[in-house]
Amino acid sequence: MRIAHISDIHWGLGYPGPTPHARFDDICRVMDWTADRIIAEGVQLVLVAGDMFRKADVSLDKASREIRAAASWLRKLTAAGIEAVIISGTPSHDPASAYELLEDYQMPHVTIIAEPAQIDIDCFDEGFSLALLPGVDRSNIVTREEYRDLPPHQVHQIMTSKITDVCRGLLAECNYTPSILIAHMTYAQADTGFEDLLQQNEAILTTEAIQGFDLVTLGHIHRPQQNGKVFYSGSPERLSFNDEKTDAGFWLHELVDGKFDSTYVQTPARRFITLQLNETGIQDFVNGNLDFEDVFGDIENAIVRIRYSCSEDLNKVLNRRALEKALYDAGVYF
Repeated sequence: MRIAHISDIHWGLGYPGPTPHARFDDICRVMDWTADRIIAEGVQLVLVAGDMFRKADVSLDKASREIRAAASWLRKLTAAGIEAVIISGTPSHDPASAYELLEDYQMPHVTIIAEPAQIDIDCFDEGFSLALLPGVDRSNIVTREEYRDLPPHQVHQIMTSKITDVCRGLLAECNYTPSILIAHMTYAQADTGFEDLLQQNEAILTTEAIQGFDLVTLGHIHRPQQNGKVFYSGSPERLSFNDEKTDAGFWLHELVDGKFDSTYVQTPARRFITLQLNETGIQDFVNGNLDFEDVFGDIENAIVRIRYSCSEDLNKVLNRRALEKALYDAGVYF
């Protein structure tokens, strides 16, 4: 049995780029490549661990394009006989209405889960069980009367305890081995990186919560990683400079002799590059002596930002528009 694990696709319009739809086109291009690779690898099941969309509060014209893109990707997979199981992610990204509309497409071989659930699957050579834990809407919990006056850290502890109880209950319902947990949240031992500041006081998936599962496939953190049997796939397309030094891709998990053998597949995601210029570099540019390729190497088709430091006098003679034009002339995408 071969499984593809992907998450945090974030289909959406309006990302910074040369046009409002340019980065949306990047995501569609990478996802099309991903579907082709998944099919070529002989995958039987695709697990999407949340955050298929960028924003919950979008206009109908934007949302319809995003949902159609997601449906088109899923149809490409299911046309090849691949099963797809999807959980919703962070409520601020993943509107419930988007998943309801996806369900209205009535695509065969596609299962969409927006509440904790357990599924036994026996359509392959070997049966196995899935425990599904979508993203938690923290605002719905903290506004309840019994939690309203509690400090954030106490609410965090209560939510984490409840998540652990839910996972134990889902595992108890699993009738097959292997059992796989698909969730959209922060694992206690995960390398969170930049997201660490954004995830304080949210519910945590503890080591106790995952005990007994044979494989844990997660979404939410945009940093692909493995921690024993726990995996984050990250995003298949880099979405901001937070992802600059991060691989983009998805996991392939293959069940061999009762154990999972996992391989990370990198996608042809667009690069983000930060260029650093000091006083000498700025002076060279002003004098017409700066060759970007010689100094920084290949920056073609990348999204680029420049951080520079120089004297105030030199800054006054620096033509930023000319600097931007020089970058485009060097082949920069945006």
